Amino acid sequence: MNEQRKEIQGYKGLYEITESGKIISLRQQRPMARCNDEYGFHIVKLTNDEGKAENHNVYDLWKEAFKGSNKREFKGTLKPKYGTGCKILRDDDIHFN
Repeated sequence: MNEQRKEIQGYKGLYEITESGKIISLRQQRPMARCNDEYGFHIVKLTNDEGKAENHNVYDLWKEAFKGSNKREFKGTLKPKYGTGCKILRDDDIHFN
């Protein structure tokens, strides 16, 4: 299935986001996965070309890239979601692999 993809602002040539909310690593040429679910992540850590890593809310990245799209097109989770292999690192329930 080919989905429309757009670059993530500030990460040109490094990451793209699909119209359903998958984050694609262009370095590895594959979708990033969290918690054994291609759509299960709420927060993603992206690294720029200078090596600086930052956490981003996936839904916010999607809203920025696909302005005006119906939120039903977004297949990811809007709130933190737990899955196999996830660890809670902070009290605010944000998870990372």
